[in-house]
Amino acid sequence: DLSTVFDGLNVLGSVPWVINKDMLQVAQKCWDDGIVLGEIPSRTDFDVPPKPIKPEMREDVNYKDKESPGYKEAIKEYKLYREASVKYNRISQKNMDLRSLRCSLLLKLNQAEKFKNFESIYFPYNIDFRGRAYPVPPHLSNIGSDLSRGLLKFKES
Repeated sequence: DLSTVFDGLNVLGSVPWVINKDMLQVAQKCWDDGIVLGEIPSRTDFDVPPKPIKPEMREDVNYKDKESPGYKEAIKEYKLYREASVKYNRISQKNMDLRSLRCSLLLKLNQAEKFKNFESIYFPYNIDFRGRAYPVPPHLSNIGSDLSRGLLKFKES
């Protein structure tokens, strides 16, 4: 009999929330003015160095003789390539992460903006296989990120 579980979900879903308009205004102002604060990411990407070109295998080098000057030079050149590749990949990944964070922020701000004048908002809940209850909305909810929680407040508080 799942009636007790459903009753619990109904109680959670019946809690009225409202958008914290002051917090929304501050978050929007920070985003508009390019202020990096908390979960508000930079509006600009990092400068990515040019992608390094992998050195070719040199025919004039005896790769079996590890003491030859040609071998040591080829290894040094390859190590420099690897270091440049790591730097290139790290900065590229940081930029991809920033783009993701920007999208997440804009979704939260957009949802809060749409609901800011509602008298009350309610979140439907689901339970997972362990029996834990979670609100259904993915972007703006009372168990989301710090910004997501900051954008919400209890209607009756």
